[in-house]
Amino acid sequence: MVESISDEMSIAVAEFVMEATRCEAIEVLDAEFLRLAKRLGFASAMFVHLSSGGAAIAPRVIFGDCNPWIEHYAAANYASLDPTLPRAFRSRNPFTWRAVERADAPRRQRRFFGEAREAWARDGLIVPIHGPFGEFSVVNLLSDQRIDLDMADIVMLRSVCSIYANVGLTLVQGSRPEPAHDAPVLTPREQQCLHWMSQGLHDKQTAKTLGISPHTVREHIESAKQKLGVETRGQMTLKALAWGLLVPDLGLMI
Repeated sequence: MVESISDEMSIAVAEFVMEATRCEAIEVLDAEFLRLAKRLGFASAMFVHLSSGGAAIAPRVIFGDCNPWIEHYAAANYASLDPTLPRAFRSRNPFTWRAVERADAPRRQRRFFGEAREAWARDGLIVPIHGPFGEFSVVNLLSDQRIDLDMADIVMLRSVCSIYANVGLTLVQGSRPEPAHDAPVLTPREQQCLHWMSQGLHDKQTAKTLGISPHTVREHIESAKQKLGVETRGQMTLKALAWGLLVPDLGLMI
């Protein structure tokens, strides 16, 4: 069973984040992330694109460990009955396969999970990745064991999967962000608020996560916007990513 992640593993996650910013090829990033995933008790991981411009598309593995069973998944049109997909579109929180399985599900859907477990993995953790402009993907973490993680672990994995996704996409697109020499200096709180905003959290959700008021969150966001010289939150996300300022909330990871 993939159980609670230890403090030692939390440090390993933080180390991965630091290494990810130095990766210059998607193959290197994949190797680092898969190494981390296996240290955390998972067997494999992949980044799957599900939507562009707000419109759903056929699931497509962009990078990561692509199991041959994925080809069978596409050929059998399993996307039409896979219950993890509609749940992922509705949710911003990670969830396991078991969270969407139903004993009274149609026979074909139950067969789908049976085939997946026989050929792919016993359990999976789906981590939704919502982009600032309607794009949507997931990071799939697969395990040969049952996954049973607490909320602190879920928060940590959500953060590290977001970094894997963001850095991976920039490498695939051939435009790895480099910290600018004249990039503004954000305070730790500004960085935290920027990170959770980029994850799609509303101000109230960010406030609850950080233990501060929504008003304070808005003040930090506005301050960061002024420092970055932008007018909208979408512009701020892009500029922060381009300058290498969009980093995970390490305060909640170690």
